[in-house]
Amino acid sequence: MKKLALVVLGVIAVIGLLTAFDGEGRRFNDGDHHPMKDRMFKDGDRQGRMHDGFENMCEELELSDEQIEKMEDLRISSKKDMIVAGADLKLLEIDKRTAMKNKDFKQARTVTKEIFKLKEQIAIKRIEQQEKRWNILTPEQQEKADELKGEHRPLKHKKIKRKK
Repeated sequence: MKKLALVVLGVIAVIGLLTAFDGEGRRFNDGDHHPMKDRMFKDGDRQGRMHDGFENMCEELELSDEQIEKMEDLRISSKKDMIVAGADLKLLEIDKRTAMKNKDFKQARTVTKEIFKLKEQIAIKRIEQQEKRWNILTPEQQEKADELKGEHRPLKHKKIKRKK
C-alpha cells in the first residue's frame, strides 16, 4: 500500500513539474515569444527604438533636411548590403557544415577562408559607412557629435563585486 502511494505521489509530482514548465517558456525558440526582447522593447521593436535614436541625433546635431535624407539613404543601402552579406555568410556556414559532415576537409578549409574574407568585407563596409556618415556632418556638427558621444556612454562593463 505504501509503495502504491509513493508511486501515485511520484506520478503527481512529475505531472506537476511538467505542467509547471508548460507555457510561454516552451515557445522560446519559435520566434513568437522572447522574454528579454519583451522587456527590452516594450513599446515596439528594435528598429523603432533605433529610429527614435536617429531622430534624437538629428535634432541634437541640427541636421538639415538634405543631411537627414543622405543619412537615411545611407542607412537603407547599408542595411540592404548587410542583409545580403549576412545571408551569404549563413549559406557559407551551411556549406562548411556539409563539408565537415562529409569529411571533405579540403572543402571545409576553402569555405572557411571564404567565410573570413566575407567577414572582413563586412567589417570594412561598416567602417566605410561610419566614415560616410561622419562626412555628411559639418565640422561643427562633428564636434558636437563627439561631445554627445562622451555624454551618452553606455555602462556595458560595470564590474559586479561578488561576496566571498
